[in-house]
Amino acid sequence: MPSSNTDSPADALPVVGIGGSAGSLQPLKSFLANLPADTGAAYVIVTHHPSGERSLLPEILGPQTAMPVQMVAEGETLLPNRVYVALPDDGWIFCRGQLVRSRKAREHPVTPLPAGERRRPGPPHSIDAFFRTLAEEAGHRALAIVLSGTGSDGTLGIQVVKSLSGMVMAQDPDTAEFGDMPANAIATGQVDYVLPPADMPATLTGYLRSQIHRQTALSGHQPAIPQGLMSQILNRVKLRTGHDFSGYKSSTLTRRLERRMDLRQLPDPQAYLDYLQSHPEEVNLLFQEFLISVTNFFRDPPVWAALGKTLPAMLQEAARTGQEFRAWVVGCATGEEAFTLAILIRECLIDWEEVPEVRIFATDVDQAAIETARRGRYPAGIAQDLSESHLRRHFSAENDTYRISREVRDMVVFAEHNALQDPPFTGLDLVTCRNLLIYLERDRQERLLAVFRYALRSHGLLLLGPSESMDHQSEAFSVVDKDARIYRVAESSLTIRLPTMPNPSRFRRLPHQAPTESSATASVDNLSHSVERLIALQFAPPAVVVNDCGEVVYVHGRIGKFLEPASGPTRNRLLEMARPGLRSPLSLALQRASGGDDDHVSREVQVQTNGDTEPVRLEVHRIRTPTALKGFYLVAFHPVPDTGPASGSIEARDPAPHRESMGSGDGDAEARLTRELEALRQDKQLAVEEMHAANEELQSMNEELQSMNEEHQSSNEELEAAKEEVESLNQELRSVNAELGNRVDTLTEVNDDLKNLLDSTHLATLFLDDALNIKRFTPAIQDLIAVRPTDIGRPLSELTTRLRYATLLADAEAVLDTLVPKEVKVQTQNGHWYLLRIQPYRSTRNVIRGIVCTFQDIQAAQGVAHGEAFFRAVVDTVREPLLVLDPDLRVVSANDGFYRTFALRPEAVEGKRLFDLADGQWDDPELRARLLEVLPRQQAFCDFELSVAVGESAPAQLWLNARRLELEEGTAMILLAMDRQRPATEPEERVVKSTEHGQ
Repeated sequence: MPSSNTDSPADALPVVGIGGSAGSLQPLKSFLANLPADTGAAYVIVTHHPSGERSLLPEILGPQTAMPVQMVAEGETLLPNRVYVALPDDGWIFCRGQLVRSRKAREHPVTPLPAGERRRPGPPHSIDAFFRTLAEEAGHRALAIVLSGTGSDGTLGIQVVKSLSGMVMAQDPDTAEFGDMPANAIATGQVDYVLPPADMPATLTGYLRSQIHRQTALSGHQPAIPQGLMSQILNRVKLRTGHDFSGYKSSTLTRRLERRMDLRQLPDPQAYLDYLQSHPEEVNLLFQEFLISVTNFFRDPPVWAALGKTLPAMLQEAARTGQEFRAWVVGCATGEEAFTLAILIRECLIDWEEVPEVRIFATDVDQAAIETARRGRYPAGIAQDLSESHLRRHFSAENDTYRISREVRDMVVFAEHNALQDPPFTGLDLVTCRNLLIYLERDRQERLLAVFRYALRSHGLLLLGPSESMDHQSEAFSVVDKDARIYRVAESSLTIRLPTMPNPSRFRRLPHQAPTESSATASVDNLSHSVERLIALQFAPPAVVVNDCGEVVYVHGRIGKFLEPASGPTRNRLLEMARPGLRSPLSLALQRASGGDDDHVSREVQVQTNGDTEPVRLEVHRIRTPTALKGFYLVAFHPVPDTGPASGSIEARDPAPHRESMGSGDGDAEARLTRELEALRQDKQLAVEEMHAANEELQSMNEELQSMNEEHQSSNEELEAAKEEVESLNQELRSVNAELGNRVDTLTEVNDDLKNLLDSTHLATLFLDDALNIKRFTPAIQDLIAVRPTDIGRPLSELTTRLRYATLLADAEAVLDTLVPKEVKVQTQNGHWYLLRIQPYRSTRNVIRGIVCTFQDIQAAQGVAHGEAFFRAVVDTVREPLLVLDPDLRVVSANDGFYRTFALRPEAVEGKRLFDLADGQWDDPELRARLLEVLPRQQAFCDFELSVAVGESAPAQLWLNARRLELEEGTAMILLAMDRQRPATEPEERVVKSTEHGQ
């Protein structure tokens, strides 16, 4: 992070770091020649330079600028408007406003090395090291420029500069003599400007001027960015990208928003908002600006060392139980932290016999960073963060980059995922979040920590960054290592529910539709028809139909004398509507009919109607047919004719004298009151019984409802948990699907490359599996073997060939059994020659999966071989000495006649110059001149006489003839023939030279 020392002069001094390598001298000249001398910044040039040699850059660059140009002095504070040149040998870094040699500066974090191991040798990435320290010390006042050069030095450094709100420039590769360094820097997506060196000063000056203007506004106590404008800007980003940054700390957003304003040279926030509205592409750039996608391998080495002590026990437990060890790296950026964890786990499992399955989910919202992580290729500068053993075991060098090994790569699944919005992964043993929490407000931190607690298994680990704490989640986690920020799920903590995730609304299934009006009407019509038919059979007395709950569902006839609506809210319960005198017998009759003993109950009762009583025969029938009414009850009221005092009444029991002594009016009133009193007593008793029954029923129902409520609550929790599990599983499947899709695309591209490569070679190739069935072939093989695309999977033995080679199948089986390649020349039926190579097919994991047969056309080479053999036979048959000389007059070959005549051996002749043979006895100036004219002028000469010693005999006269010899390769040789007999015809001119040794 930027230095907190606000009193340092460096805090107000912009520092421009300029890195370059091969071909950077001319860009440096062009940059300084166009740079004003009063920008207020210090310029530090770090270039690759031969070790131990003095740099002449100050003398070369001095005339190009009005600013002083000097070599860096140890401990000198940087001053504005000066240019400093730093040699890479001493590893200069920026510290407290000064440039110091790294061996005297504070130790830069590196991966701890195993006992006895040395840091890997090789030149350090000096530009990366300087850019990193410059960014950490100067923060938003750090500016980095990458110029022409080879390799990738500076690529990692500019990412740190960008992450700490600095500015990055790179030379346009089209203008660079060596474009590797700027091209690699541009490929990271962290470069703000790509310009020719001559155009850089104007842009740089405008950027610095914008910073100064903004700082002046802040010194006047004006708010950096008003809250209203900030909300509008964040809303615009959310509408375009779908990501909500309102939960990020305002200081972080403000700092990064101000950087974009400086890049656009718009110091006014309102002007920048207007610019966003008219330039939608700037919204995407601002979104990338808000993301923190920078990390490195084994960042904070003590933390990884502490985690390495805890992991083995968890991995052993996973191996013992047969469970998959699952980890989630949140905010993985370009993948360094995820691969660091994978390497750490691989180191733990090296010597284990039982190895658990390991799955690491690495997620980030930055799609570009995810794509970089999926490629698994990093600049060579990562060697400064890794030990030699880690590089050797888990990386492979490719040009100026390192690629992660397949074993480590296969452990990690990368996916685009927003931890604050998308469902989390579940059943995790480890969660690492070291790049996100420090940028969030407290409420979002609490939500994210609750998500981690939900995702972790019991005793799962949580690894946080060095600037993050667990104060507000202390009950859910216990401390494992306070310094390393490693926490474990507390034993006493309960599994919490997944916090509400602000996902887009999902479609819900519509509730079941109510029956349509037509179906309801049809049901009512059916019921009415059945009831009316039944009542007609019973002579249609006033009646009602009730259900098993005592509720009236149908009314027939005039029943006002027997039932009346009860006071209060409208209800249709039969007993509540019964008139006095009818309620008790009606309740008893319904109970008897519902008990199953008797489907028909009948009794006479006295019903009070309008102040009088009326005898009624009450009948209750339990309906069994028709089926539509089964389970209902028919309650009928039959009026009884009044024939005098009812039997058993008071009037019937009184003696005549008593009746006579009393007035008829008083007797009737007393009888009526007695009946009313008896009816009230029965009603009260019934009401009491019903109340007790209702209380018991209510208590039972209450208990049942409580039980049902608990069951429903439990079911609801299970469904909620199942829903969350399904969402998490769905998210996991989406991540795995994205990973598999990326791999399928890569494999398809590789397959296309291999197919085009094989087709372009025109080499006949046949791939067979371990059962010698056809797997694949190139089109050229169809000229030799009758194979078609539909023959894939057929045995080789079923195919016919056009070769005079009957042992192809047997030789293929022998190679598959012995794994010893075989090479043989074969001929087609029309006489064409091929070189057949049969060798095992080995996978990348050194597994034999069949054989490969390749047929190389050697017809032309075979013809040359036959021609050479023919020529050699003819030459060796000639008795006279013959030599073949190359254009430098060296002996290419000689025949047997030459060796017999002069008693020389081939090793003393072939490859030697003619004039050096036999102590130079052929070194004749005129012969040399004539031989040198044979090839360029295409001339020949005959009967050149020369005296040469033959063996140990005296010198003899030879007559030499030379001709130009044309070869197929387009080169020419000289054929030199020697004859010891005088020609039959004397030449017009004869030159005789004596070349005896010593003469």
